Amino acid sequence: MALTFKPNLDSVLKLPLSKRVLILLAINIVVAGLVYWFLTGPKYAEVQTLKTELQELSAKLAENRQIAADIPRYIREKEEMEAKLAAAVAQLPNAKEIPDLIDGISSSAEKSGLKILIFKPGREVSKGFYSEVPVSMVVEGRYESLYKFSEKIGKLPRIVNLGGMNIMSMGHKNRIPLLKADFTATTFRFTPQAEEPRKTK
Repeated sequence: MALTFKPNLDSVLKLPLSKRVLILLAINIVVAGLVYWFLTGPKYAEVQTLKTELQELSAKLAENRQIAADIPRYIREKEEMEAKLAAAVAQLPNAKEIPDLIDGISSSAEKSGLKILIFKPGREVSKGFYSEVPVSMVVEGRYESLYKFSEKIGKLPRIVNLGGMNIMSMGHKNRIPLLKADFTATTFRFTPQAEEPRKTK
């Protein structure tokens, strides 16, 4: 037997005012609960998700705006680095210039008043786009001569590093202190890209 509920409006209106108010309040609560459960609740969760996404997008937008504002600085730094690289590469001699550069190192030592005891160019060491060309040297002379030699090497048009220097006293000659210096003069040769496949092969 099915139960049917038929609200009688007249009987409700005959109830005291306080009961009618309670019934109206209960109906409003039920309606509000249904609206929240079926309409507002799901949308509220969606709104929270959208708020989170909005915050993430705002942070990303601010970051991208900062990057965009820094683009001129990045371009300027890139151009400066390219100019420095070009200047550095210009100081790296090519294969044809290496003999003249080695002669220049030897000549700088002699003009500085140093006596060359050993002058031995070593094997090139590849470092990618450039190669190191070491020259083992042992020289003898006064401290002033060694200093002048270092100055002349620094003024060469190409990069030459003096490393691993070991200086020993050789006593005095005519009351002038003599030194013996053992070091490696390293210059750098630009390696064209055409040479790299050949070496790899």
